[in-house]
Amino acid sequence: MDAGLVNADSTLGSQLVNSHWYRVAGLAPRLRDTLRIHSQYWRRQLWYVVEDRINARYHRFDRQAYRIIRLLDGRTTLQQLWLRLAAEAGEHLPSQEEILSLLGQLHSLDLLATDTLPDLAELAGRGRSQTWRKRAASYFNPLAIRIPLFDPDRFLQRAAQRLAPVLSWRGAAIWLVCVLPALVLAASHWRELTNNFGERVMALDNLLMLAVLFPLVKILHELGHGLACKLGGGEVHDLGIMLLLFLPVPYLEASSSWTFPDKRARMLVGAAGMLVEVWLAALAFYLWFWLEPGMAKALAYDVTVLASVTTVLFNANPLLRYDGYYIASDALEIPNLAQRAGRWWSYLFERHLLGRRYAESPAQAPGEAFWFTLYSPLSFLYRTFVMFSIAVFVAGQYFAVGVLIAVWSVAASVALPLWRALGWLARNVSAGGIDSRPRRVILALAAGLGLFLFALPLPHHTQVDGVLWLPDSAVVRAGQTGFAERVLAISDSDLQPGETILELADSGLAAELAAQTARTEAAQVRYDAARLEDPAAGERYAAELRREQKALAHLAERDARLAVKSASGGRLWLSQSEDMPGRHFRQGDVLGYVIPPAPPRVRIIVDQSDEALIREHTRSVRVKLPFAVDSLWPATILRSVPAASNELPSAALGRSGGGEIATDPRDDSGRRALTSHFEYELGLPDDFPYRLIGSRVSVRFEHPLEPVGKRIWRGLRRLFLAHFHS
Repeated sequence: MDAGLVNADSTLGSQLVNSHWYRVAGLAPRLRDTLRIHSQYWRRQLWYVVEDRINARYHRFDRQAYRIIRLLDGRTTLQQLWLRLAAEAGEHLPSQEEILSLLGQLHSLDLLATDTLPDLAELAGRGRSQTWRKRAASYFNPLAIRIPLFDPDRFLQRAAQRLAPVLSWRGAAIWLVCVLPALVLAASHWRELTNNFGERVMALDNLLMLAVLFPLVKILHELGHGLACKLGGGEVHDLGIMLLLFLPVPYLEASSSWTFPDKRARMLVGAAGMLVEVWLAALAFYLWFWLEPGMAKALAYDVTVLASVTTVLFNANPLLRYDGYYIASDALEIPNLAQRAGRWWSYLFERHLLGRRYAESPAQAPGEAFWFTLYSPLSFLYRTFVMFSIAVFVAGQYFAVGVLIAVWSVAASVALPLWRALGWLARNVSAGGIDSRPRRVILALAAGLGLFLFALPLPHHTQVDGVLWLPDSAVVRAGQTGFAERVLAISDSDLQPGETILELADSGLAAELAAQTARTEAAQVRYDAARLEDPAAGERYAAELRREQKALAHLAERDARLAVKSASGGRLWLSQSEDMPGRHFRQGDVLGYVIPPAPPRVRIIVDQSDEALIREHTRSVRVKLPFAVDSLWPATILRSVPAASNELPSAALGRSGGGEIATDPRDDSGRRALTSHFEYELGLPDDFPYRLIGSRVSVRFEHPLEPVGKRIWRGLRRLFLAHFHS
């Protein structure tokens, strides 16, 4: 749906009499004959929507402004109008300056008629200015560029008449019966739907398929808006092409629904397109579920993604000015939410920083100020997040296109709004009516912000999660595959280095060892006999003997590893020692731990983006335990693994174990991270009192003092390099 509604409510609080009133007091302005006025209630306040049937634009005015507009009949002069308002309004009389300001707004919106020859140069200049503003707003919005095509009103009128029996409560019941089971099935097949999502969607052949399907899906979306608008009695006179992220998709102008007096009817028009898409996504999902792998199944999957993901990210979200925004505005009963939220922040700045006590708040009903305060920053952050997410997603497969979208996003979402804000600030600071004190406050704030960002050194640290762990020598592992035969040490007993804990048996290895012993003895006999007869000929058997002896030594080494021994001294802890006899263990299986009297180690993983900072700019390391938050323990870096890895030292660091690291859902052990990292091992002081092996800890690396601005720049640069591989 198109956005064309303008809020033109007047502001109060100005001086009652204007010194230039005598110049215009005898004029009798009137509204153009092509205008229609509709009344609506928003938060129990009466508003009026002026419909411009020539330009297909809609302008909303509050009740106070309408008191003046209704008297613009071409016969009542401005002096008579003001006297009449004085008789009717009493103490709420609008000032002459407010009346002139409102007339200026009506004139700029081309709502006033004139009986004199118009200033053609002014009209042409105004038309060019409006055209430039519309084009600039379109081109600087990386989400949409609009090109109108034709008038679909008659077609939609006939379609609405034929589909009227379906577009009722029966249709709503059919929609629920179709969509609800699809949601349940999609949740149960979520892993299959999302597996390798990026590769499946961004493959070149699939992109070509999406380019064909996307306009077809969106034309149904727009027709849903149009049909709902026609059923409510509205008109639809504009259908065209919108370049959505360079992809041509249809759009339909259904803004005549803004004149509907019932907000539920307006909300239904806003939601109609999304209801059609969700229904289409459900049908496509059923086809994907039932079809065998092939082209048809791939088409069904693409339609399911298009009709669901795009609806959630763009249309349904009220923070973007699409369907969800207009539905939220009607639901909250806050007209022109985005514009008035921006004006609310401007009002706060003018009132509290510039000291303009006469600045008028755009909040005209209880509760509006709360939503104004939230909407502008959240909308800005979400728009920026969506655009950068799309850029990163696309750059993963097509680097140049992703970078182009990222640059466009920075220009349109950050640089241009910042430039406008600075221009607005400069104009307001240099404008009259501001004394020197607010100017000094603004300059002091700007200077303070600059010093804070780029000159003031502040504490800087990096914080990561770790786990209390033992040295490698304290881990008791099976040195050879075999069955447990005898347990020679019990849990919680003190061991000396080299003491045997468990004996394993491997009948196959024993047979190999006996056979190899026999072969070695035979080779020895042949060598000795040959050497006695002919020492020179005996050398031929020496190589055979050495080969057999080497094989025997290897088997003997494996046999020796069947005896599991303690590599260090300490207190033994075995897992289920009573059930060990007779159990089969593979080589490398962890059987238990020998907890030494020395403090445990801390094993941490460091993100690749932080590794260089930690390695080169760490002044000190501190460790904090979750059950002893009042104590900080110094630590030293003992070793670091020079290669990046996806394996976690403990499942406790992954999300499945309560940590912060995202792990691969296909890995049952919970120890495979989705991104690679570097591993560090830290040493704790000798007086560290805790031996809770496996407990998570928080580790802080202290770095030299550094201004915040430098950190922000490094973080943005790191983000760019990480996602765009430059």
